[in-house]
Amino acid sequence: MTSSRTDLPVQVVAGPRRHGVVEYAAQLASVLGAPSLVGGPEVLDGPAPDAPTHLHFTERLLGATAEESVRRVVDWCRRTPTTVTLHDVPQPWASEDRVRAYAEVVRAAAGWAVSSHHEAALLRRALSRVDVDLPPGAVVHLPVVPVVPRPEPAPAEEGTATLAALGFVYPDKGHRELLQAATELRARGREVDVVCLGSAVDGHADLLDELHRRAEAGGLRLTVTGWLPDDELTAAMARVTVPVSGHRHLSASASVNRWVAVGRRPLLLDGPYAREVDALRPGAHVLHDDAGLVPALERALDDPASTRLPDGEVPGPDLPAAARQYAAWWTSVHRTVADPVQPVLVPFP
Repeated sequence: MTSSRTDLPVQVVAGPRRHGVVEYAAQLASVLGAPSLVGGPEVLDGPAPDAPTHLHFTERLLGATAEESVRRVVDWCRRTPTTVTLHDVPQPWASEDRVRAYAEVVRAAAGWAVSSHHEAALLRRALSRVDVDLPPGAVVHLPVVPVVPRPEPAPAEEGTATLAALGFVYPDKGHRELLQAATELRARGREVDVVCLGSAVDGHADLLDELHRRAEAGGLRLTVTGWLPDDELTAAMARVTVPVSGHRHLSASASVNRWVAVGRRPLLLDGPYAREVDALRPGAHVLHDDAGLVPALERALDDPASTRLPDGEVPGPDLPAAARQYAAWWTSVHRTVADPVQPVLVPFP
C-alpha cells in the first residue's frame, strides 16, 4: 500500500487497469495524494487497513460474477468503514438480482456516491423496488481530463468522411442507429463511412457480425478498431470527421468526456443525462433527438469546425475539482464533531 495524506480514506484501486472505472479510481487517488491499495479484485480478500477506505463498484468489476463482487465488497465493508462510488447504476428494466446487488452494497457501505443526479434518481428508483430506502449520498460528476497537448486536427481531405462512435460496442450504444443514419446519408450522395473506436463487450461478438451485415447492406465501410493504446486512440479521435455519442440510456459517460478532453464537440443523443452535462458545460456538445440525427450529421459535415472546441477551451469539471468534492464529502462522512455545550445565559444587569 502506498501512503501519503493520512487524512483521506485509503483509495482501493482494484480490478483490471484497462477498465475505465479502475482508471478513474487511479486518477483520483493520484490527484488526491491519498494512500492507495492497488491490485486485482483479490486485494479485497486480504487484510483491511486500519483506516476508512473508498472503492468503486460495478457488479462484475470485483469478481467473475455479480455474487462474487458483492460478497467481496460487503465483507470488506464489515471490516473497515468504506464509502463507495457506484457505477453502471441499474436502469428501470434491470433484473431484481442486479438491483439487490446494489442494495446490498449500499446497506453495507458507510456512504455512497454516483456520477450524476440522473444516476442518483435511478438508484433511488431501483432500490425502492426491493423496499430499501436510499440514505443521503453524494453526486460527483465525472471529470474532463484534458489531453495535453491537444492533438492537431487532421487536414481536410477530399473523399470519404468518417462518423465515429467511441467505447465498447454493445446493444443500445447507438451503433445501429449510426449505421442507419450513415446509410441514409449515402443515399443522399454523402460519402461517409463508420468507425467504432473500441471493441465488443464480452458476449456480444454476434453484434459485430450484425453491424458488419448492416454496413454491407448500406454500401458502407465499417471499421472496428478494437482496444487502442491512449496515444493511438487520441490520434484517431482527432482524425475522425464527426464524433458521435448515441448511447440510448446514458446515466454517466466517460466516453462523452473523453471526446471533450481531446477538443471535440460530440453529437449527443438527447436525454436526462445529456441535458444534465450540457447544462454543466454549455456548448460542449450538440444535442439531437432520434429524428434529428441525420440533419445534425449533415450540419457537422458541412461545417467541420463545429465539431471542435475552440483552442484552449477545456470545459469542466476537471479532475482536481472532482477530488475536492470527494475530500469534502469524506470529511462529512468519516469525521465526527462533538455536539456544542448548551450555552449559559447570563442575566443582563
